[in-house]
Amino acid sequence: MYNNFKLNETMKKIILIGIAILIVQLIMKSQSEHGTLIKENTAPGTYKILKKGNGPVKIPFKMHNGKPLMELEINGKKAKLMIDNGILWDQVWLLGSPLVDSLALIPIEESTVEGTGEGDPTQAYTSKNLTLKFNDIEFYDQPVLVSPAAAGFAGSFPGTDGQLCNTFFRHFVVEFDFVKQEIILHNPKQFKYKGIGSILNMFPNQSGTHSVPFSFTMPDGKVFNDFIDIDLGGIYPLKIALNNKHNIQLPSDVKSTFSYGIQGKTTEYSCKIKSMTIGKYTFENPPAIFGDEKTSRVHPDNLGVIGLPLFMKFNIIFDYFNNKIYLTPNKYIKIPFESTLKN
Repeated sequence: MYNNFKLNETMKKIILIGIAILIVQLIMKSQSEHGTLIKENTAPGTYKILKKGNGPVKIPFKMHNGKPLMELEINGKKAKLMIDNGILWDQVWLLGSPLVDSLALIPIEESTVEGTGEGDPTQAYTSKNLTLKFNDIEFYDQPVLVSPAAAGFAGSFPGTDGQLCNTFFRHFVVEFDFVKQEIILHNPKQFKYKGIGSILNMFPNQSGTHSVPFSFTMPDGKVFNDFIDIDLGGIYPLKIALNNKHNIQLPSDVKSTFSYGIQGKTTEYSCKIKSMTIGKYTFENPPAIFGDEKTSRVHPDNLGVIGLPLFMKFNIIFDYFNNKIYLTPNKYIKIPFESTLKN
C-alpha cells in the first residue's frame, strides 16, 4: 500500500513537470509567432528614464574632430564623452583629463588599454559606481576604466573627457540619426523596424567585436566576400586587412600613410578600389586603407574594418538583443567619401 502511494506521488510530480514544460513551450511559440523573442540583457548597472511618456529616449550629440560627442554629467560633474564601438567595452573610459581628479575615483585593480597601433598596451585602472546623467535618462552603478594623464590620451582627443561604447546603451535598441545628430534609445519590447533599408545579421566575435557580411572589389577586379568588423569610431570608410587567410595583396598604386591609434603610430597604405557593398548598397571607387592584421582590426580572419564615414550615410540601428543591424539611407548616401572625411 505504501509503495503504491509513493508511486502515485512520483507520477503526479512527473505529470506536473510535463505540464509546466508544455506551458512554457506554448508561450514561446506564441511569442515567436507575434514577434522576435527578446534575449536576456547583460548591460551593466541600472537606469531611470526621466522624461514623461513612453516614447524613445533621445540623446543629442555633436560631431567633434570626426566623432560623435555627447554632453552629460558624471557624478554631478559636467563632462563630454565620445561614442565608439570598436571593442565592445562595458565600461566608461576616461582619458585622464582634469575630470578624473575632480571625481576622486578609487582604483580597484590595474588594467591595460589595447587597440590599433604598433606600440604596447597602455596602463590603466578600473573603478566603479559612476552615475551618468543625460537630459532624459540616468545610468547608475556604472564601471569605469581610467587612463592616467601620463598616458597622453586627453591631449590626443582635445575637448573630450573619454568615450562610451554604444553597447553601454544596450538596455535598449540603439539608433544613430546622423542628420538630426541624435542617439535614440528604443524599448526593445516595443521596437519594430519600419524602414525600407537593409537588415544585416550581426555576429559577435570572441575578440569583443561584431562583424557583418560585406564584399569589395579590388582594382584588379578580384572580389572578396566575407565578414568584416564594425567600428563606429573608425576614421575610414574601409580598412582592409592584409596577411590573413584571404591573402589580400597591396595594389601597385598605393601610397604610404599612417595614423595614430591607442597603441601609437600605425603604418598604412591608401588607394581607391573598384567598389564595396554592404547590404543592398554598393559604392563605386571608394577610398580604402590597407594595414596588417595587428593594425587593421582585432578578429584574425575577417576582411578588415568598416568605420564611421560609411555608417554616417545611414540611419543605423544596433539591435544587440537579436544581433541585427538596420541600415536606412539618409541624405548623405550620395555625397562622396572624400567630403565626409574632410568634415
